Amino acid sequence: MALQRGIQVLSENKMAEIHEKALKLLWERGIVFESDDAIAIFKSHGAKVEDHTVFFPKDMVEQALSQCPSKFELKALNPERNVIVGDGLLIHPAGGEVFVNDSGVRRNPTLRDFADLQKIYQACSEVDIAGYQPLSPGDVDERVKGLYCTLVSMRHADKPLLSPMELDTIAQKEEDLHLYEIAFGSADYLESNYVTWHAVCPNSPFFYSNFACDGIKVYAEHNQPVLVVSAPMTGITSPIYLYGTVIMTVAEILAGLVLAQLVKPGVPVIPSASLTYGNMRYATWECASPDTALLLGASVQMFKDFYHLPSRAQTGVTSSKAIDYQAGLETMQSFLFTALCGVDLCSQSVGSLENLMTTSLVKTVLDNEIVARVRYMLKGMETQGEYDGMDILLQAVPCQDFLTDEATIAHFRDGWQPLVSDWRTYDAWSQSGSPDIIDTAQKQVDLILSEAPDSLLESEQEKALLDYIKFVEKNL
Repeated sequence: MALQRGIQVLSENKMAEIHEKALKLLWERGIVFESDDAIAIFKSHGAKVEDHTVFFPKDMVEQALSQCPSKFELKALNPERNVIVGDGLLIHPAGGEVFVNDSGVRRNPTLRDFADLQKIYQACSEVDIAGYQPLSPGDVDERVKGLYCTLVSMRHADKPLLSPMELDTIAQKEEDLHLYEIAFGSADYLESNYVTWHAVCPNSPFFYSNFACDGIKVYAEHNQPVLVVSAPMTGITSPIYLYGTVIMTVAEILAGLVLAQLVKPGVPVIPSASLTYGNMRYATWECASPDTALLLGASVQMFKDFYHLPSRAQTGVTSSKAIDYQAGLETMQSFLFTALCGVDLCSQSVGSLENLMTTSLVKTVLDNEIVARVRYMLKGMETQGEYDGMDILLQAVPCQDFLTDEATIAHFRDGWQPLVSDWRTYDAWSQSGSPDIIDTAQKQVDLILSEAPDSLLESEQEKALLDYIKFVEKNL
């Protein structure tokens, strides 16, 4: 029996109140859209527009919400790896980290580091989706960086793959989508299948840049899901109040959702909770603060329970600069709390350090175990049939053991076992050299990288992808 959700940050009345207050902001305050194309779309559908500020009537918002699917299938190059977004907890890579942590040293990353991370994601049992942009390679030309990141992801992972974040222009976005068409073997495959999505982020408060508007328009036009990430920081880019920040986030996300539905009615939209606590003491933002956890939990409730949409959150994070006790406790706190709130999709859940500034291959392997632990607990315990143990208990005598009981012999392998942690006795651990968990994870990383194939793509498929990238480079 699945674990019964027990964390409700908001009551039913408060969720309804947030919705009404968000609608009030959308109608009375409005949202600025920098893109002329976006403004033209809103005007053509009867929205009230003053210069570049769009005012959303309630019926337009609720019509758009009614068109969004509550779940959808995301396809992988290996069909056995397809996933359903919106129906249970899924994990995808971090996105936006600047540095890589290599053997405890923070440095600028390369395309090889990006490739190594994709190999790790492919090997990690709890990572469902690969690709994206867990770091930004510094040794690739900015104009084609996204294309090379997508190619490398396709080489090393056959799970569903997300587009990189650094697709700055419409041309770059369309070029990246063309790689998916090549990989899946058909120019029209994307018209009836979901294979990736693009993350767009409004600038809080109340502003959608050309980049964000173009991302919504291009991906929706190609029938690909749109991920809308509102990422305010309390007291910095949103009110100091947690509750007020949640209201603002909902309003910002609904605005992007409406635009996506006006472009392509029925296209999936994934609202993402990336709200963070602004720490006035150090003028920083703290993604692993308990305040942040409450912000995320409330937002997940709104997306999942009130709007019945796939809910995503930036969770499993830490402000620690090293892989240490702080990193472990903050990562588990962040991830477990949000998982118990019912989140469907998590980013930053494996490998992220330093308030989303750094990615670590070793921490990716360690965090893979955290996800495994939480997923196991979310399944709950079996309560049907023989699992009440009554036949055994009625025959038991005081102080007996159950080591040789038939049920023990039949089920002794049922329980969860660690992927990296050491559960051996002290003597066994000591005799094996007293290994540290970080050393153990490093050995797993080394093994994964040494055994990973050069490419999972067929030779003709890879040549077609590379030829297209070379064509783009030649015609710049």
